Amino acid sequence: MAAKTRFRVIYTEIDGMGIVHHSKYPLWFEKGRWDYLKEAGASNSQIAKRGLFLPLSEIECKFKSPAKYGDKIIVITKITSMSSVKIKFEYEVFEKERGKLLATGRTVHAWTNQKIEPINIVKVAPDIYLRLKQFSESQAAT
Repeated sequence: MAAKTRFRVIYTEIDGMGIVHHSKYPLWFEKGRWDYLKEAGASNSQIAKRGLFLPLSEIECKFKSPAKYGDKIIVITKITSMSSVKIKFEYEVFEKERGKLLATGRTVHAWTNQKIEPINIVKVAPDIYLRLKQFSESQAAT
């Protein structure tokens, strides 16, 4: 069971052609990632309180079909790989009513401290690592 984020396309997200501007998809990925972490029991605020960060190191987005003003969007987010130093998320963006795939993407993040220096999450916060690992494995099983 992957984390699902739901919202509607708002007017400020569309461009002169009447479709969602490509720059909005990374923001939608971030919404999905926030919801995923929260559902996994390791929200961004909990991670930050521990002095840990997940800065972005890679991003990819493949556009399949345009989203338009008022569309009901679902972003499905999951972890596809995780190590002691980095974590990879994948995303599928759908228009709910048509069930149409709009985009796919992935992001890679490094675990760091407040100085943005790499850390080993297994050593620094094994409880967070374990929560994310267990949640991602429970998703793979469903």
